[in-house]
Amino acid sequence: MRPPGPRAPGLALLAALLAAPRALAEAPHLVLVDAARALRPLRPFWRSTGFCPPLPHSQADRYDLSWDQQLNLAYVGAVPHGGIEQVRTHWLLELITARESAGQGLSYNFTHLDGYLDLLRENQLLPGFELMGSPSQRFTDFEDKRQVLAWKELVSLLARRYIGRYGLSYVSKWNFETWNEPDHHDFDNVTMTLQGFLNYYDACSEGLRAASPALRLGGPGDSFHPWPRSPLCWGLLEHCHNGTNFFTGELGVRLDYISLHKKGAGSSIYILEQEQATVQQIRRLFPKFADTPVYNDEADPLVGWALPQPWRADVTYAAMVVKVVAQHQNPPRANGSAALRPALLSNDNAFLSFHPHPFTQRTLTARFQVNDTEPPHVQLLRKPVLTAMALLALLDGRQLWAEVSRGGTVLDSNHTVGVLASAHLPAGPRDAWRATVLLYASDDTRAHAARAVPVTLRLLGVPRGPGLVYVTLALDNPRCSPHGEWQRLGRPVFPTAEEFRRMRAAEDPVAEAPRPFPASGRLTLSVELRLPSLLLLHVCARPEKPPGPVTRLRALPLTRGQVLLVWSDERVGSKCLWTYEIQFSADGEVYTPISRKPSTFNLFVFSPGVLATLSRSYGALDPWGGPRGAHIQQVCLPPQSQPSPLAPTGFERWTTGPDRAPSRPACTTWRSLHRQGRRGPVTVSGADLGAAEARR
Repeated sequence: MRPPGPRAPGLALLAALLAAPRALAEAPHLVLVDAARALRPLRPFWRSTGFCPPLPHSQADRYDLSWDQQLNLAYVGAVPHGGIEQVRTHWLLELITARESAGQGLSYNFTHLDGYLDLLRENQLLPGFELMGSPSQRFTDFEDKRQVLAWKELVSLLARRYIGRYGLSYVSKWNFETWNEPDHHDFDNVTMTLQGFLNYYDACSEGLRAASPALRLGGPGDSFHPWPRSPLCWGLLEHCHNGTNFFTGELGVRLDYISLHKKGAGSSIYILEQEQATVQQIRRLFPKFADTPVYNDEADPLVGWALPQPWRADVTYAAMVVKVVAQHQNPPRANGSAALRPALLSNDNAFLSFHPHPFTQRTLTARFQVNDTEPPHVQLLRKPVLTAMALLALLDGRQLWAEVSRGGTVLDSNHTVGVLASAHLPAGPRDAWRATVLLYASDDTRAHAARAVPVTLRLLGVPRGPGLVYVTLALDNPRCSPHGEWQRLGRPVFPTAEEFRRMRAAEDPVAEAPRPFPASGRLTLSVELRLPSLLLLHVCARPEKPPGPVTRLRALPLTRGQVLLVWSDERVGSKCLWTYEIQFSADGEVYTPISRKPSTFNLFVFSPGVLATLSRSYGALDPWGGPRGAHIQQVCLPPQSQPSPLAPTGFERWTTGPDRAPSRPACTTWRSLHRQGRRGPVTVSGADLGAAEARR
């Protein structure tokens, strides 16, 4: 047999061309991060969500104040370190009722609105306050001067009420906004012409200003299609830029921020591209608004919150949200958009999912309405997109230089692999230097179950510090998808307690135990990133003092033998936490640890098996091996829905259900039982990275 002869030049060239993409695809991505090179501030502009109550809007209280939504907002508010701060809510003024009496004009009942705003405040959230709705259908035409004047008085009364109720320092943080998407003409019974909309805006502006000049107002919160489409959007900007104020007669009306809605149609970069085009047109037509903050407060990857999409159920959605954030912080150079970093970027995803799509709608949680128990009850599961907000919350305020390359070619943020990196300088003795590197692997709405992307991460320039440790947190579909677990369980409509436990075990990222950081100040990690996935590297120095106490501990009953524990980390003073350790005692003396995955989410579903008074302690162990003091709070756990022999005489049963909050027995009764030794406490201790590293 003769040896093969030389290939023809054409065939050799073709073989080389075919081999080149394959070699490039196999080349790992190289991610370089320099911890000694700060670029610019990194503002957490992504800490917002929102929702709309269903029709009829006049019954918005049934949704906004439902037990299901109370649980949902507890989950939203439990994102660590204020990872979600604002809930932008439609039809808020439908929570007000109005009555007109002879000689006294309109009077208002704010009971439902008070309740909803109290609920947000309890969960340490702010309202995105759209001045939207017509109390008891009293406002129908804003070309009617009498109604315009009455609207101004209503807005002023509302603002004064909540300044008095909560304080100006809190209310001045609210984003007051116009009626949502006015060019979509979703006004219910209100007739809204262009002139009427401008009159309405002036009444909103002057009503807020009468309460306090510190209150801000923006709008129009709509699509801003090119002229002549979106006439109310462009008309409002023209009015605020050059028009006459209905009340003062002055030229120009304040516009504290410009809000627009640009969604992705399934593409991450399309969101940014639309924003760029619209903002460039605004700045060209209205130069006075060149420095006005821009909000995209509905920046979702896809329209239609209720439309079931498989990618919305798992890490695909989570990674895409992080990718969109990175593209806004680091706009691709080809787009020439370095000047456009929005003041706020919000996903409209605080809705409640419904059967038969618990996971696949545009929500942060998966809702199960469990109707085979007596009484029926509701369970929520944390979707990966909500966990991604907790990872974003670990980023700090100084953006670090970072670069992604492959095969020697530098890649911008419009590629499959990207990075955000930050550092933090200590602000007190409970604080210390730290750095965060957040990697994403995302092909937008497409998931590739069998594909992994090789990545080499090199972090350099880390300063010497006491007790430096690092930890990695990984979020991917094989290990961190409650939806995937639900599918493996056969997609049960009413999961059992054990099935819920298995799904909840997949809520948190996979955490690798803390390790000492190399003394050289350099670290190299080689990983295979699933597509999609997120990987966070957290580097922390030891602070001088232990973390502060947790606060605001609450227990929300779920069903017999289960409660949702929620707390706040506002006084902890550090992001370098490893987990919250939970221990249970039946007698108040001997404590048994509850086994669970490491988690820093400020929420835990607790099934004690017996009734108890709950104690929660934080900082019981020194993060780096030394003693720590304990900070203890107590809260009463509600009794089971079936009376136990230890229930006090005349005890009130739970009345929990899909739309009902359970009643709570008097804490004093259960505390007296605890003092008699008949019920013991639960303790929850916070352990940060050093504590875990010290026990390895």
